Amino acid sequence: MTSSQEISQAIFEDVKAVVVATLHIEDQADDLGPETGLYGDLPQLDSLTVVKLIVALQNRFGIEIKIDEIAGHVFDTLGRLAAFVESKVRREPLRGVEY
Repeated sequence: MTSSQEISQAIFEDVKAVVVATLHIEDQADDLGPETGLYGDLPQLDSLTVVKLIVALQNRFGIEIKIDEIAGHVFDTLGRLAAFVESKVRREPLRGVEY
């Protein structure tokens, strides 16, 4: 995890599970960590799949992700995505990130 953004292990693992299931990359699950690149690095993650992933995350965590919150930096890495989800779950702004 990054020092500036401590992500709870439980939320990280849940976000990872949603990503793995949505992208159907079960065979890569063990290799995914906080620094794993997402958009642009995983060929399975295209613009349509981003929408599916957002819906899956909203359903899993009971959060609302607004259209203006969907920015490329959120999907840079798995850790960044987990930090974003955690900020939504805790209803706190993600530190150091402007929308």
